[in-house]
Amino acid sequence: MQPDSEGFESAFEELFNRYRERVYSIAFRITGTAVDAMDVVQDSFSLVFRKLQGFRGGSLFSTWLFRIVVNCSIDHRRRNHKRPITSLQMGTEAAEEPVDQRPSPGDRAETTELGGQVQEAISLLSPKLRVILALRYLEDMTYEDLAATLGLSLGTVKSRLARAHLALENLVRTRFPHLDLSAAAPNSVGGVG
Repeated sequence: MQPDSEGFESAFEELFNRYRERVYSIAFRITGTAVDAMDVVQDSFSLVFRKLQGFRGGSLFSTWLFRIVVNCSIDHRRRNHKRPITSLQMGTEAAEEPVDQRPSPGDRAETTELGGQVQEAISLLSPKLRVILALRYLEDMTYEDLAATLGLSLGTVKSRLARAHLALENLVRTRFPHLDLSAAAPNSVGGVG
């Protein structure tokens, strides 16, 4: 379907409505701010609009779209690398207290502080390592999905994920030496994934 053909605009609008939240989520987790994520959403869908007629269907549309989003996010982050990233949490939802009141206020405060420090460490990683951690753990992508989305071999995905784990662990150990990493769950970002 060509951009000037009848129905293209409504079909594109349907794609936008179907994928915009996921695109925003990926962009936010890579760029770290809502404003930058919205810029990336706009850039990504603009690029998709211009290149949609070139999509050949050799992979899933979502894989093609998410690769564009990752690339736009990395490019945006590189252009704006001087601006600090403060959080990877989604909006105000992340600041809300859990409904389960079993943990004590002290435990919740400690968990929030730990999460903030880990997020700060993630924000200091290179874009490639940050992307693979965000897609793997925050978007819950499988190794196969990562390989397709990032255009990498399965071995490269595993290698890059292992490097990201090590880099994150080193950052946490050097920036936050008071944290006890031995208490981390085995399937946490620093553990086996």
